Formats: sequence, C-alpha cells, structure tokens
Amino acid sequence: MDRSRHGAAFHTVVTVHQVFQEAFRAGIGRSELRVLTGLDPDELTDFSRRLPVERLLAVWETVMRRLHDPGFPLRAAHNGVRDARSAVYFLAASCATVREGIAASVANVSAWTTAYTISATPWQDGMSLVLDGLDPGRLGARCEAEFQLADFLASIRIAAGDGFVPPRITFAHPAPRDASAHRSYFGPGLDFGAPHTEMVLPDNVLDLPVHTAQPGLAGVLAGHIAGLRAAHGTPPSYALRVREWLLDQFLSGKRLTVASAARALTVSERTLHRRLAAEGATFRGICEDTRRQLAVDLVRTSPRAFKEIASSVGFADSRSFHRAYLRWTGTTPGSDRMAGSLVR
Repeated sequence: MDRSRHGAAFHTVVTVHQVFQEAFRAGIGRSELRVLTGLDPDELTDFSRRLPVERLLAVWETVMRRLHDPGFPLRAAHNGVRDARSAVYFLAASCATVREGIAASVANVSAWTTAYTISATPWQDGMSLVLDGLDPGRLGARCEAEFQLADFLASIRIAAGDGFVPPRITFAHPAPRDASAHRSYFGPGLDFGAPHTEMVLPDNVLDLPVHTAQPGLAGVLAGHIAGLRAAHGTPPSYALRVREWLLDQFLSGKRLTVASAARALTVSERTLHRRLAAEGATFRGICEDTRRQLAVDLVRTSPRAFKEIASSVGFADSRSFHRAYLRWTGTTPGSDRMAGSLVR
C-alpha cells in the first residue's frame, strides 16, 4: 500500500530539520529555504510537531532539484546522527545491543511516521529490515527511503565501526543517474529496482553492545514514546510536548527554564502556563516528575555512579540529589540500588 497518498499520513519535523541542516552545509541560505519550501527553519524547534507527509516529500523534492546531488539524502542521514533530535533515536541508543535498539525503533515507527512501515524479519544468520509503503516512482519518496536506511546504517556503524557494510541492501526504486555515492556508502551488496527496500544485518553485528546503553533511560523513553504514539492523530498535549522537551534538555545537559521551553514550543511564557493549567499541569510539576522518574530508573537499573546520575538529571551536586531522592522514595540511592540488586 502506498501510505504516502493517504491524507491522514504524518511525519514529525525531525527529518525536515535534518534535511535543512544538510542544505545549510550545501550552501543554501535560511531565507532561500524559507522561500523554496514555505517553512521557516527557525521554527522547526518543536520536535513533537507533525507535518502532513506530502509536505515532507515536497521538501525533499525541492531541495534535490535545487542541488542536483543524488548523494544528498545519504549525507543528511550520516550527519543527522550527530544532531540527533528524535526520542526514538535516543531510545535505540539507550538499549543494550544493536539488535535491541533496532527492535525498539521498529516497534515505534508510528511515533515518527504513519506514511510507511519498517519491519524486521529473520534472515539467514541475521535479520532483514524491510521498508514498505513509499511510492518508488516519486522522487521525494525515493529520498526518504534512502535517508531512512542510511540513517539506520549510520547508527549501527557507531557500534560496528565505519567500515561495516551490510551484506545486502536493496531499493525498490531505480538507481539515480549517478549512484557512486550510494555504492560508496552502502557497499557492494547494493542493488536497485528490487522487489523490496530492505537491508540485511548479520547476527555478529546485531549482537554488538551499544556503548551508550542506559537501561533506566530506555525505560523512561519507552514510556514517553508510548504517549506520543497514543496521541498521534490528535495534537499532542502541551504537557506531553513539555515532557519531550525536558527529556531532550536532560540528555543535552541544558538549562531547564520556562522561558526556554516556551521558545521551543513557539508560544509565550504566559500562554504556556495557561495551556498547561487547562490540562491540570504546571511546568514545575512536569519537570519534577520527569526528573524523578528518570533518576529513579537510572539508580535502580543502571551501574552509573550517583554523581553522574545527579548531574544528568540537573542537580548541582550529589548532596542535593540525595536529599531529593530521599524525598521522592523514602530511601537513599544506595539503599534503593542495593535492594534492587538483592531482588535480582
């Protein structure tokens, strides 16, 4: 089924943001992008925002026709991993192995798009990732397919090394006029005009550990993404959008202020307070709840030092973190971790 023609299909703005970042690197200015696409690059800051997939495909086509560069989607994916903005990406990066990260990504595809599907099926001594639902006859859909498989591969290479090439990778669409960038990026197992768009990964790569694994964080993000998936089809609540922003700030080590949250959600501070109040929430309450859940999960399920956890959830020092933890749980981080290890 060609989901890209379905009027209800959506895609988060994360991909458009990464396309724009690569367009900047290619020499297209902000004002020119604004005129070409009708989107303001400076307003793509709310990464829970969703666009009709037709808008995404049109952005791909506009930029590609401006640059005439068949390798552009691959570079956008490769560089996009360094500028990760997706909650699903952070979830995959928090999993213990490459296999678990891919499984988490596949399970949560609808958190970032309903325009196509990605499924994982067993393959000889490995796994096949199959992307289905994009029209192979449309330029924008071809770019999106190439970007997504290149993005998966770029993430896998963080664990497997830059030299890893998949034994088989195919696209349902015809080869571009110049496929040299594709063959260099994907390796000799690449083919075009195939029955499916897919990438095969061997077991020895799937079982590699992820160096950024954080089990507690993975649990928090999984719950957060479930909320995004449940909300799709209706505008996400402001409480949910603030929670997503907070998680990104905690991961990035940035300051947590109402002013910066309001800027990210492109509303005034007063409007943000009013809309949260209408939902029975406050910025301070959401911040405290997100901090508490993340901290407790990290203490109970990860081996990270308490000082590191304190810093990652926004505490200036270990002493203030211990006091807050005692208030939240009625016990200390050390006692809580020991009790958890005894249960396990």
